[in-house]
Amino acid sequence: MAAFSLPKEVAFSILPQTPLSEHIAQKASQEGRPVMLHMPMQATNNKFMGPLGLHTDMFPAAITFTLRKAIKSVPNAIGINNHMGSAFTGQEDAMQALMKEVKRQGLFFVDSRTTVSTKAQDVAERIGVPNASRHIFLDHRRDKAFLTKQFKKMKQVANQTGHVVVIGHPHPETIAFLKQHLPDLDEEGFNLLSVADYFAAQEEHDNTPYASDSSGSCAANKNCPQKRESHRGEQFIATFPTETLTSSPK
Repeated sequence: MAAFSLPKEVAFSILPQTPLSEHIAQKASQEGRPVMLHMPMQATNNKFMGPLGLHTDMFPAAITFTLRKAIKSVPNAIGINNHMGSAFTGQEDAMQALMKEVKRQGLFFVDSRTTVSTKAQDVAERIGVPNASRHIFLDHRRDKAFLTKQFKKMKQVANQTGHVVVIGHPHPETIAFLKQHLPDLDEEGFNLLSVADYFAAQEEHDNTPYASDSSGSCAANKNCPQKRESHRGEQFIATFPTETLTSSPK
């Protein structure tokens, strides 16, 4: 599988109960790659979700039961993001049932933001689930010009906010593009961090008091997030959850 040629910081987010989900999850984990569950959720267009999809009309107990089965089918998953979900993530009660189980399992949640009406982060914050939100979809068009445009945009977001979360797919065009351009990020002053390291850094920061100097920057504590001394200076965080392919891995 070509995605294994990407840097180990790139997260593999895997659909549940697909022919190779367990195999790919185990191989990724053995290589030290972050593994996530790419949880199917109902879309507003009712597009087919595949196995173990979550529907908006499910009772909370059914959501819990289905999520547990999905987690079991993707060994070593440390977090979850939604596959589709423009209908499900917009439902407060459904997301509350999901986030309660995510918290019980000790996982984090990355909102793919397939709708502007998503309730995912609001519910996660209220329940106490570590969470992040997708900033950029890299490859909903697969031509090089579009990939280049999105890659440039994610650098701009990183410079503006200090981090960026990016989602892509294991298309041949995407993998070839990332293999060419990810190695350049360090020279440009960006850090490529795994999603696991990102949440670990967030937890450390949240638990560590710090002061701010007159310019509003972090001061007086070496554990506080710092700007790098390189020419760009902002921390860059990218996760590229990849769906499981049903073909045999190479």
